[in-house]
Amino acid sequence: MNFESIYYFTELAKTLNMNETGEKLYISQQTLSNHIKRLEDYYGTKLFFRKPKLMLTPIGEEYLKYAEKLLTAESDMINKIRDMESEDRGKLIVGASSPRADIFIPSIIEKFTEEFPQVGLVLYEKQSNELEDMCLENKLDIAISIDENYKNENLKSRLLFDEKLYLCVSDRLLEKYVDDLEALKEKSLEKIDLRDFEKVPFLLYTQDNRIRSLINQSFKSAGVRPIDYIETAYSRIALAICNKALAAVFISQMNIKRWMEEFGDDINIFPLYVKNKPVSLGIYAIKNKNRYITKYTKRFVELLEEYFESINAEKLEKIAKK
Repeated sequence: MNFESIYYFTELAKTLNMNETGEKLYISQQTLSNHIKRLEDYYGTKLFFRKPKLMLTPIGEEYLKYAEKLLTAESDMINKIRDMESEDRGKLIVGASSPRADIFIPSIIEKFTEEFPQVGLVLYEKQSNELEDMCLENKLDIAISIDENYKNENLKSRLLFDEKLYLCVSDRLLEKYVDDLEALKEKSLEKIDLRDFEKVPFLLYTQDNRIRSLINQSFKSAGVRPIDYIETAYSRIALAICNKALAAVFISQMNIKRWMEEFGDDINIFPLYVKNKPVSLGIYAIKNKNRYITKYTKRFVELLEEYFESINAEKLEKIAKK
């Protein structure tokens, strides 16, 4: 059995287009056709219908499931052999959820490539639910994603970082709704009580945003109904709204770090607490529990943990300058 032919079959099954697949694989249509015929001759059955258009036969659809598992097993075996022979080469396929990937991934790539110069790195930026599917389909070696309460028995997760949430609000806005501004700021620097901000308008993320669910729980716990100024799905808008003193906004720890130099001088950054516990969003390394983990994958995760530890060491809370 030829693994090359099996791989070409799985690629053709994705596109159902000989020309497109040939170009992607840098082979001619005739070469691709020969590989497919070789498989069909081996099994004594057709895997594709050729007319009226190219499509998988029922047997071809079943064989595709087998072929993908076979290629994954072969890849795992190759990686295991290389690990045992101390050959640090291969390919690491990583998925990360938006919009955090552009913060922590670049921070560790240089160190990783220095340690593993012969390991290629392939990065996918997807939503959390898509990353789960890609792990289950063995399209990723590892996914870095927020806690979405993964319950699939075929997935294994490891907590990397509890990303805290902060309330960011300008003095100009607070002056409109608060009697004793300085007393509130001193009190809120350690941890905020949302009841002190019940008259302040808020920017809130849309309901499908994971941070929004944490904020909803925080308001409910405090017995406060927030005054919505605007809803958005984009965290970047939050910074502009905050700086213009239009609303108070909740911003995650990594985005605080990213935008620290862009906050206006009159912006306060207060940690969000509920029942004396910081409100945080879990960031996890997720993998298919049946996949072999190479030592360079393990090292990639270790570098992420080191990066997250460095963020936790930074004090982000601040009171606006007078």
